[in-house]
Amino acid sequence: MKLTDFLRDKEMLLLLHLVCMCLAAAFLRITGYSRTNTILFLTLWLLLLAAWLFVTFVRRRKFFREAQRILDKVDQRYLLSELLPDSIRLEDRLYREMLHRSNKSCIERIRQIEEKQRDYKEYIESWVHEIKAPITGIALLCNNRRGIAAQSTISQNVESSGQTASETASVSKADYLTISLENQKIENYVDMVLYYARSEEVYKDYLIRETSLEDVIYEILDKNHLLLIQNHVQADVNCQSTVYTDRKWVAFILNQILQNSVKYRSENPLLRICAKRKDNSVLCIFEDNGIGIREEDLSRIFDKGFTGSNGRDNGRSTGMGLYLCKKLCDRLGIGLFAESEYGVGTKLYLEFPVSSYIKDVREARV
Repeated sequence: MKLTDFLRDKEMLLLLHLVCMCLAAAFLRITGYSRTNTILFLTLWLLLLAAWLFVTFVRRRKFFREAQRILDKVDQRYLLSELLPDSIRLEDRLYREMLHRSNKSCIERIRQIEEKQRDYKEYIESWVHEIKAPITGIALLCNNRRGIAAQSTISQNVESSGQTASETASVSKADYLTISLENQKIENYVDMVLYYARSEEVYKDYLIRETSLEDVIYEILDKNHLLLIQNHVQADVNCQSTVYTDRKWVAFILNQILQNSVKYRSENPLLRICAKRKDNSVLCIFEDNGIGIREEDLSRIFDKGFTGSNGRDNGRSTGMGLYLCKKLCDRLGIGLFAESEYGVGTKLYLEFPVSSYIKDVREARV
């Protein structure tokens, strides 16, 4: 609080004192007081007024500085009314009481909203677990039916259809393959919903342990083998490093990156996945030779809902995949950034931190 602001707030009081001083001086002169005594009286009045203003200003400035310090220090700033310093002024007590009532109503409203969000989140998680059962059933059914597709179609009237048994069987296999791929897409979107619902509370489902990047990458490649085969995608993997992180969350992040690489592939798609060890981190590089990202879009690919020019051309992008990857990486303490050249390809870097304690343990083992 500045002195000029304080005096400007007291301008009506100062004007009142000025009027009273003029009236008092006129009264003293009329009643026979000398000019010297009148000036002495007014000087004493001014000194007392200045002293009172100075003491009041110092006290108010100290009060507001303490309130500002508390406001800057506390995390939950809506609790300021409970933490304000004591004051003997009536207006301060009234303000505190009004703030207390207002904040109490606000806190109750926040609690109601949080309860609704928690109930909705629990419902989403329950729904995801329920929907995974038929998805898994469809996947198993398709895998089994593809193996016996030829035998199941031979019994039909091949002669009347004008097709050979092998042709009919191949059509049936293709149908089951298509169903499997579409079913896998559904599973990926369901996983995205689940991880998005849990992204705010990663710590509740978080298990740090030594994880082989190579094992995780081969796991997601095997999971998406039908998608890779259908789109003729080749993969070159060279990840011998291990990191300390949560395997399940990292697998989801890498799976989303793989899905994006396949979606925006080139004519001869190739994925190169490698790991490099640095002084205090392990860098996992996910490189493709796809259509790339325009320079003006590159800085926004991790924004929520951003699809960019590629997404608008593709028509099936949601803008949630990389946003969710970035959000989870931030929660897990993993760095995520991208490089791309339009028409050439894209590189995504995942930087896993390595603490000095882990480095010492590894060196001791060697």
